[in-house]
Amino acid sequence: MQRTYNQTFCSAPFIHMYVHKNEDIRACCMTTEYGLVHDNTELDLEKRWRSKYYRDLRQQFLDGKEPEICTKCFSTEKHGGTSDRIRFNRIYSDILEPNVETGNQYESPIDLDLRPGNLCNLKCRMCGPVSSSQIQKETQSNISVQEIFGKGDIIETEGVFDGKNLEFLLRNADKGRRIKFLGGEPTIMPEVDDMLSLMIANGQTDIPLHFTTNVTNNTEKFISKISQFKNVAFNYSVDGTGKVVEYIRHPVSFDKLNDNIAVYQTIAEQGEFGDGGIGFTYQAYNFFNLYDTFKWSLRLGVNFWVDLLVGPDWCSVLCIPKNIRDKELLRLRKILAKQTANNIIPTIDRILEDDREYGLTQLARYTKILDKNRKQHIKDFIPEIWEIIREEYDAIQL
Repeated sequence: MQRTYNQTFCSAPFIHMYVHKNEDIRACCMTTEYGLVHDNTELDLEKRWRSKYYRDLRQQFLDGKEPEICTKCFSTEKHGGTSDRIRFNRIYSDILEPNVETGNQYESPIDLDLRPGNLCNLKCRMCGPVSSSQIQKETQSNISVQEIFGKGDIIETEGVFDGKNLEFLLRNADKGRRIKFLGGEPTIMPEVDDMLSLMIANGQTDIPLHFTTNVTNNTEKFISKISQFKNVAFNYSVDGTGKVVEYIRHPVSFDKLNDNIAVYQTIAEQGEFGDGGIGFTYQAYNFFNLYDTFKWSLRLGVNFWVDLLVGPDWCSVLCIPKNIRDKELLRLRKILAKQTANNIIPTIDRILEDDREYGLTQLARYTKILDKNRKQHIKDFIPEIWEIIREEYDAIQL
């Protein structure tokens, strides 16, 4: 039976746990404590679950408040979109018995978001050392790149995914409806492989799995292991088509992505959250490629949704001059309003209402630094953006 809560209530801090090896405590991936560094957070996850952070957040939701760190969900809803808050409530309100101290009647999380580190095989331009070991190596070996990403110093806290914590995380996972694996690139992480083996040995293959993946790994070992689970959904992190995605997600091959998605789709099931499919992170580089990527998703027969990049600012869509971006967004809105793409419209409307312009200086400078280091040139990949930043780009001396 679905329970009724106040209008601002969110089930997440009562049932969901976000665990990142390189970040401090946060309630979920949508909260706005960006740039967290794993420093002095509680490493015992059972103690963390009962910490003041969680207790205070749970109480705010029970009191009908809108926590400041949850503005992204409330903004999405304001513009007619379906937020993670709404999804959590829809999926879990029928079983949740909220408790400020223990979260729920099981006294442990039942929905998991697990990120065992930054191991990755790509260097996505909007990413950083915390989530990409390749960018970490790049920053440590190239002083110029440190201007963008810092020195690449990562505090990797050992033990957060150890046996005791894994036992706690899996204790009541069968009561929930999803375990999410992210990274880095979770499909190549030994910690994820070990956890899948543990779940198979424990007979927990009924628990739905969800992978956010760059779709570059189709090894027999990985495919064989996940095929033993009854429900596996994939969020394909593909931020464009053709040369656009090859530029953003260096050194990916778009043809390889096509081939691998076909393999993954033979396994994929639609999870209860409805978030399997292509996840498109809207940013300056793919600003003119949204519709082509949406059409590609239709040809593949997979879901498509847009997440607006909220950091780093230097490659945000808000770097594009407002007169240029509004013209493109209004064109897209007109086209997409006639199609089954309503999930995209709220994001477009949010940008249209935003009058901020971050400017082209950093976008041009950081683009040129990475172009020089990676032996690329944006004009060969995304000529539309090149024309916008061309004057600033050519004026920069490196």
